[in-house]
Order: sequence, then C-alpha cells, then structure tokens
Amino acid sequence: MASGADVSFFSGGNVVDFLLAEGIEAHDIVSDLAPEVRDGEMKRTTLWYLKTWKALRATTQRTRRLFEGYHPDLVVCDEEFSGITVAREARLPNVFIADELELGFARSGPARIVERRVDAWYRRFQDSVEVILVPEYGADSKNLVYVGPMVREVTKGRGEVLAEILPPGGRMLLLSMSGSGIGDFLLRGVLDAFGRIAAPDTYLVISGNRGTRVVQRGVYDLGVVKENQNLVAAADLVISTAGKSTIDEAARSGTPIIAIPIRNHAEQERNAATIGFSAGDRDRLEELIRSKIGRREAPKIFRGVENASGIIMSMFGPPWQMAERPAKI
Repeated sequence: MASGADVSFFSGGNVVDFLLAEGIEAHDIVSDLAPEVRDGEMKRTTLWYLKTWKALRATTQRTRRLFEGYHPDLVVCDEEFSGITVAREARLPNVFIADELELGFARSGPARIVERRVDAWYRRFQDSVEVILVPEYGADSKNLVYVGPMVREVTKGRGEVLAEILPPGGRMLLLSMSGSGIGDFLLRGVLDAFGRIAAPDTYLVISGNRGTRVVQRGVYDLGVVKENQNLVAAADLVISTAGKSTIDEAARSGTPIIAIPIRNHAEQERNAATIGFSAGDRDRLEELIRSKIGRREAPKIFRGVENASGIIMSMFGPPWQMAERPAKI
C-alpha cells in the first residue's frame, strides 16, 4: 500500500466474500451472530448474548492461530473483540473502532441480569484497549479519541448514477437494506408505501436485498451493491434501518433520510433518535416519504477517515521505521 503497510483482513460471512471479490486478502474466521428479529423487533436478547459469547470464544482461538502465522505489528478491529484480546496477549499495539460504548438491549428481568455481566466485561475490555477511535464528535478522554464520522468516498456523480439506473428525469427513492440481513422487515412496508404514492416520475431502488429479487413496476432491485455510498449520495430520499454508516453517508451528501430502527435494538434506536425517528415511524412511511423526498440539505464535510488513518499509522512510529520493511496490520 502507499502508506507502507501490508494489510490483511479477518472477518466473517458476507464481508469476506466482498473483500475476496475485490482481490483483497481476507480470512473467514469471525463468527458474528446477528440478533433474532421478527416483524421489526429484536427478540430473545438473553439467547443472543449467550450465543455471541460462545462464538467469541471460538473466534478467539482461530484468531490466535491466524496471528501466529501472520505476525502483525498492529491490530485494528472495528467492533470485533477477538483481535484486541489476542493483541493484548501478544503485547501488540491495538486500536478498537466503535461508536457504541454502552449496551441497553435487554428488556426482561433475566436478560438484564445477563446484560449486567456483559456490560461489566465490556467496560473492562474498553479500559484495556490502547486506543479507541470513536467515529463521532466529542471530547477525548483517557483512551477515547473522537475522530468524527467515517464515510466512504463517493466515486460517481449524482447525474451519472441516476442515468445508469433510471429513465431520464426520474427521482430515486432508495431502500438501503442492512448488510447483516436484519433490515428485511422494512421491505414490505416500503413496497406498500411506494405503491400508494404512485408518482410516475419516482422509482424505488433497492440495494442490499439478499432474499428474493423484487420484480414490480417502477422498482429496481439491484441486490448487493459494492459502492452503496454512490446510491446514497444520488438518491432523492434514503430509507434504511438506523445504521450509523448510512446516516452519516446521507448527511455528508445532503440526502434526506428516513431511519427506522429495529425495535429494542438499542444501538439503532439511539442512532435514529439523533435525527428524530423511532421504530413507530414504520407505520407512517407514506407520510414521511411524501414530506421528505427531494428535500436535500447542505452537504457536510467529515474528516473521520483521514483523522483515524493518521492516528493508526502514527502507532508504527517514525516513517523511517516503516521503510525498513512493510509494517503489517
């Protein structure tokens, strides 16, 4: 790489397939279990915590074996715990990227008991990390460094993207579905709302759908899209679950967004609340679409990627140290 670093990735599932398709070295060793979602609501939190803990133990063993062969100089993890655990054992420099530093998923009494134990572990984990990069604005403290939102660079202009997908003069309503597949609950509601709007110049574009491809008049189901940030930037309105990346990408491009969180999913509910949405807004999609489509705002400038990469590369030491051999991340 231009930075002088030899970078290898380890992850799991769809992410690995994506990286390998791009010719990037990636190891499929992480067991990351998505929560159970039924009709837009997170269910059985206790079981999710227990299964996640078991999966983490297995992943940590695989990560140890990977590091024994790869010998990294620096370990960077985006809300993945095993890499940091093994890095600490090997006394390697380590960076954890996370925008959620607290839990809050539990609703029942038994789930709260389990969550208290998980929360205590997570706080100890955070204290043990060398540097935690938070992709948000805030005041740095201890090992927390707030770098600002981290978004992918837009690589195509709005006109070019629209011309590739829609008829001339068409408006794009984008349903950006979750990469983990837990955003499927929005599909039917958005299709119904779009059908009631019935605007001849408005088209529904769906990205991220891993289920049955939608075949319907005025709908373009693109499946999994590599550079989804280009669609977000070009859209006249984005609808998504309340993932931080999509919210930040929309803000960077000035694209209006409707963020419908999974009910009881603490992270998504907090993200949605920051821009004025809640799980109940799923029941008024038609009203929201009519009021927000095309109402673009001034784009925002985010420097999170540059700030984070500068901090990460600085952990190798002076540039002359990297010149001796490619540093390994």
